[in-house]
Amino acid sequence: MAVARASSSRVVVASCIALVLASTPAFALAPAWHTHAVSSAPARNVDGGKLRSSQQHAVETILRRVKTAVTSIALGVTVLGSSLAFPAFAEDELAAMANGKFNPDLVSSECFATSCKEPTKACVDDADCKKGLMCTARCLGDSGCITSCFARFGNEILNDLLQCSIEDYKCINIAIIPPGAQPEDEVSPPPKELVSTFTPASMEGSWYKVLGWNRQYDCFDCQKNNFAVSSDSTAGMDVDFSMVAKRPGRGEVSKALGMHEAITFDKSTYPSATGPKKALRTAHTQGRMFGLTFWENWYVIGENSPTEPPFKFIYYTGKTLQNTYSGAFVYAREPEIPAAAMASVRRVAKQAGLDPDKFCRIRNACFANDDGGSPQSSPATLLVAPALAEDHRITAGGALSAIVDVADPRRFATSVDAPLALRARALWYDVLDYVDDPHDHARWMFDQQQQMVWPQPATALLSSSER
Repeated sequence: MAVARASSSRVVVASCIALVLASTPAFALAPAWHTHAVSSAPARNVDGGKLRSSQQHAVETILRRVKTAVTSIALGVTVLGSSLAFPAFAEDELAAMANGKFNPDLVSSECFATSCKEPTKACVDDADCKKGLMCTARCLGDSGCITSCFARFGNEILNDLLQCSIEDYKCINIAIIPPGAQPEDEVSPPPKELVSTFTPASMEGSWYKVLGWNRQYDCFDCQKNNFAVSSDSTAGMDVDFSMVAKRPGRGEVSKALGMHEAITFDKSTYPSATGPKKALRTAHTQGRMFGLTFWENWYVIGENSPTEPPFKFIYYTGKTLQNTYSGAFVYAREPEIPAAAMASVRRVAKQAGLDPDKFCRIRNACFANDDGGSPQSSPATLLVAPALAEDHRITAGGALSAIVDVADPRRFATSVDAPLALRARALWYDVLDYVDDPHDHARWMFDQQQQMVWPQPATALLSSSER
């Protein structure tokens, strides 16, 4: 499982959808900002039940107009950004195909208004979905930046829109790679010989991902995979992981995510026109993340000896309909890599041509007292700036919790019962979310990853020929 594998294609996707939202009258943006704030009946304050003064109404009208202006400016920046040149990365075939230009012929606005009408309207009505699209468009092809946008703003509403518009109805026709698992005779060879003693049954149960190779896909926090292996050489895998995020003016949060992946273990040989051939991969998988389907080839190139703690060393290649990618990771039965397995893991990495010193150590502290469950997101109150919570005594059980959802700060700006100062502060946070440079957050997010530091004994045990 390679976390965030589909993100490198989303700059074109976000630019296309942003352009459609800007040009579709049926989904005007402005009403979504203040639908809950406007009422035909007189509004009342939470503290005294008195009618708002005309001065308050005037201030709130200004707030609504500022919100509409912020939306329009941000969307304009998004659409403008889609016409700028962006670099092509090694794992971004779609960006290379686009050659730095937005092609309107790839987009059907009619499809958004008909086949994907409901997901599109839901996105327009959801602040984070709009922010996520605009954030990814401003990344201009930087896949790490796009991943950080999903860490901050990603949700099921955005996932549904991506799935509907790209895969289900092709409102955005950017599929450049055939769907489906790679045929056995087209699979790339592994970087080293596959483990001959591997059995599918050995994957049953829970495994923690403790080391990762590709920083953009493999190194996020709290990674635990639960395997249920069937007798027919297939397995289901429930994937838990977390992405750390931080919005301007608010504290750091850990966002717990999950998905399901289906695995088929390959037989040791496969038929061909010239007779049976040795399989080049151990298994192939299929899953869906951020609304898009992915397919992967897994290669088990290392595992523990009978005298070592359990571990599996997995190399993989994968694809979506828009790009290809590769990486590697190490599984263990405990949240940290066992000390007694380090020398063998390092040796496998060397033999596969992967520099051990470039691996990350996955932060699995969330499983320190693991009871078999999934990691939890940070408390909801962390999503509110400390000063905001202190000024208005907002906690999960505070007086305002029955009025506004503390886990969703943007609701402060649209609740007629929230104090005016609180709503103004929430509006300011919205402004910060739109104008913040997503590249800065991406750098911060990836800086939280930890490089693997190997103890001296693990290095000393390698022979000079293996170093």
